[in-house]
Amino acid sequence: MVFAHSVKDWIFVSDAHFTGRDPEAIEAFLRFLDSEKNHMGHFVILGDLFEFFFGFKNFFSCEKSSIFTDTLPVFRKLQSLYHEGIRIKYFEGNHDFFLRSFFSEQFEMEVDVYPDGCEEKLGGKRAFIAHGDLSNPEQRTYRIFRKILKNRLTYRLIHFAGPRLSHQIARKLSDLSYQKYHNDIHDTPPPAFKVFAHQKFLEGYSLVILGHSHVPEEVEERLDGRRCLYFNVGDWRIHRSFLRFTPPDRFKLDRFLGG
Repeated sequence: MVFAHSVKDWIFVSDAHFTGRDPEAIEAFLRFLDSEKNHMGHFVILGDLFEFFFGFKNFFSCEKSSIFTDTLPVFRKLQSLYHEGIRIKYFEGNHDFFLRSFFSEQFEMEVDVYPDGCEEKLGGKRAFIAHGDLSNPEQRTYRIFRKILKNRLTYRLIHFAGPRLSHQIARKLSDLSYQKYHNDIHDTPPPAFKVFAHQKFLEGYSLVILGHSHVPEEVEERLDGRRCLYFNVGDWRIHRSFLRFTPPDRFKLDRFLGG
């Protein structure tokens, strides 16, 4: 596979939370990818592309279920981008589990999967990229719950339960989560993300890119003579927002208006 030239744009998206019951959102997402593919070199998904995404080994044996057929066009589009030379990176969110070998085993494409955040070089600057669900250290209960969910024993139980039962349980847990964290549609960024980004700047990073908050946000800071930038990509679910990085140093937080 020959990847697209590195001078092409990087596109970041987050928090689409596709369920298969939202065909208009999926169609808009596919149109967006088609509109960007000719000048996109990297496509970065900052987690929670689906409402529940587990790397089942028997994905295609369960494909007749509406759980999979309704969202299969998204996987096919990613596969198409990969074969056109676009490099895909996936940062697992709080709705994503056990994806390390999913794309290669089920769709024969190499996707860089990150269970947590990682460092990247963008325009020669140190960038910290993550989904963002661990940005608030005060959410101790959530952090414990996350450790319970994201471990090998739980993954074995999910495999044993199978796709249908797992999705039913995940939907109930998701409904509870939305009632607590995302039930109100608002455009006021939670302050914890900006505080988290500042801490990363103190650690030497000049760029921080997150999702999870569902609110697009751009913050510039000057620290020891350095220009530091924090972006929250927002969400595809409501805002249709995305971040574009055009090498060597241009960033633009934008929204897709074609849907």
